[in-house]
Amino acid sequence: MPTKAELENKISDLNHEIRRQQRSINQLKLDIDELPTNAYQSSFPTPHLSEQTRQALDRASQEWERVVNDPCPRINTYIKTKEGIGWSWESDYIKNGQFAWCGAFAAFAHKAVKFPIRNKIFPSCYRMYKAWSKTSRTIDHAKVSPGDIVVVYTSKRSIQGDHITLCVDSSTINEGYITTIEGNAHGTLGDGEYGEGVIKRERKLTEFAHVYRLLGDDFDE
Repeated sequence: MPTKAELENKISDLNHEIRRQQRSINQLKLDIDELPTNAYQSSFPTPHLSEQTRQALDRASQEWERVVNDPCPRINTYIKTKEGIGWSWESDYIKNGQFAWCGAFAAFAHKAVKFPIRNKIFPSCYRMYKAWSKTSRTIDHAKVSPGDIVVVYTSKRSIQGDHITLCVDSSTINEGYITTIEGNAHGTLGDGEYGEGVIKRERKLTEFAHVYRLLGDDFDE
């Protein structure tokens, strides 16, 4: 007969899996609106600019240091305001799992990106895949660098991936992993505690679905 501790661990694992599945369902809900197949394709492969990358990394790090737990009112900034994806019609985020906000957090970090791109493409893995997978934004996984958007697999291996993260350190790529800051996930919070919200963690190369590197003409002038 299992012990109380074993049962509690099993319940915890099941709760994590339920949250992962709910996030996948929420991602699918975000993908109902079709995007044109050539949405925001670049006419020339200008690499992303170092200053814009630095700004994105600074914004992500500062937000991580705020200690944003899920749920909390701060998450509305990523979802509902133009600092993030600007989906102002969404209800206030008050319940864990209510909205798949990993892309909204990445949009908040990359505030220098043109708002129509953050509004239409950043909200979900599917939108990124449909808009960017056949453009020069898609790069080899082994060439990932800080500031790149890394879409990973979590509970399933759908072609578009199912969770959006921001690479903040790729110096360990030869060891098979990178460090990310991401929203709507479990990991190390800004106070050093393990929790759910805006977190920092390691992601293995084997978890990667896609790596996207923004182009110069994706940013506001």
